[in-house]
Amino acid sequence: MEATLITHADGRRFLRTGECDGCKGLASCCNHIVLPLARPLNEDEAKWANLHPGVHVEGESIRIDSVCSALENGRCTLFGKPERPAMCVRAPELPQQLLPGCSYTLVELPLEADRNMN
Repeated sequence: MEATLITHADGRRFLRTGECDGCKGLASCCNHIVLPLARPLNEDEAKWANLHPGVHVEGESIRIDSVCSALENGRCTLFGKPERPAMCVRAPELPQQLLPGCSYTLVELPLEADRNMN
């Protein structure tokens, strides 16, 4: 089982174990994108955004349902290739990004444990 040290943009570090198995053909993380918002939407803006099919306001981010063009039969055609975006290689970076069926596990590392791994 592969183990990877993941450093999130906010500085937290996680030990990710497992290997991508495409969520057993579901490829859940490849069926949408989640973008952070510069500011939370007000109630009217959220209502407006949610009226658009495939768009969902989720706290301080917005989710857009859109299947990745590199996905074929539930598998990434760019997996293991240099053309694959780095953010795909790093994902999932946070426990809340683990979707149902995901084969990865993430454990947050305390700072002292992190220093011992280097």
